[in-house]
Amino acid sequence: MFKLKKTKGIVVRIAIILLVAIMLGAPALAKNLSKTIDVTYKDIKIYVDGEIIIPTDASGKIVEPFIYEGTTYLPVRAVSEALGKTVEWDSTSNSVYIGESIPQEITEITVGTAEELVAALGSNRKILLQEGEYNLTKVSASYVNNPSVSFREEYDGPELVLTGIHNLTIQGLGDNRSEIVIEPRYAFVMSFTDCSNISIDNIKAGHTEGGYCAGGVFSFENSSAIRINEASMYGCGTYGLRLARVMDMKVAGSSIYECTYGIMTVDSCADISFENCIFRDNTGFTMVGIGNTSGFTIDSCEFLRNTPYWDYPYPMFSISQSENVVVKNTKFADNVANGLIEQENIEFDSSNTFENNQFDIVG
Repeated sequence: MFKLKKTKGIVVRIAIILLVAIMLGAPALAKNLSKTIDVTYKDIKIYVDGEIIIPTDASGKIVEPFIYEGTTYLPVRAVSEALGKTVEWDSTSNSVYIGESIPQEITEITVGTAEELVAALGSNRKILLQEGEYNLTKVSASYVNNPSVSFREEYDGPELVLTGIHNLTIQGLGDNRSEIVIEPRYAFVMSFTDCSNISIDNIKAGHTEGGYCAGGVFSFENSSAIRINEASMYGCGTYGLRLARVMDMKVAGSSIYECTYGIMTVDSCADISFENCIFRDNTGFTMVGIGNTSGFTIDSCEFLRNTPYWDYPYPMFSISQSENVVVKNTKFADNVANGLIEQENIEFDSSNTFENNQFDIVG
């Protein structure tokens, strides 16, 4: 670990910041070491294809590039994501993976109870759920045996949080989708942070009791390579999905229904797609809110009987500071809203169909 000292005399201690030299032939570090070095900060700007990027770490904090002994160092996460590559830090091997990672041996575990499910969570796992209900609220923290898994106390109960987990599949067995539930209405069923290569297949997830609250179904932050297939995310409070700083997520053959704030919120994401999904009977505010996002596609989906509060000017879609937002081959039927689109930076083509909707403005 380096202890860095600015030339102005201010000491900066960086515990874990991944750096990459941009000068060919820069020396590699082969041993663990700790020393104090003098570095220079010159308000270095980074441009990718002519556009400036603001380098940040996994938590969104700005990380300033610096010069050390004539070599310029940049934060590897910010640079790789700007180039459209995923980045993964493996703390067990002290390795950084950009793009494709080295294949890991996957451990397959079949579970039948909520306790077994929580105990099995971790990286490089494929967890197979036998048919039935898995109430995570009934699980004692003593079943958590992985530092990347924890219960975070929310207003009315615990929320399951997975942090820094990679290569994890949660798959339901059988024709009837295994159901993961929680009781607190102010917690998400599962919250993922700094995770990658996460798959959720053939799962039903929601709360044991609905109502107006602050907890949704799945939350993903600072994560990449997410796959949700044949999943049902049902109403409980806020949204079916909350996405923040997520790259490369695909949702297929799934449904979000009976949520009371909206369908999803998407903030500072890239390459998000939904295909053959159904969004039905959701109420609340804007159904789909997208901000600071590049690449968002809804293809061959259905929006049925969704109703933002009619007393307020909430549209079906709210788009801000985003590009390449596309909705195609999608059916809208029996929806009620004060407008279809709040802004025009979204592509609706003639492949979409509209039946018996009540929109003040159709974009």
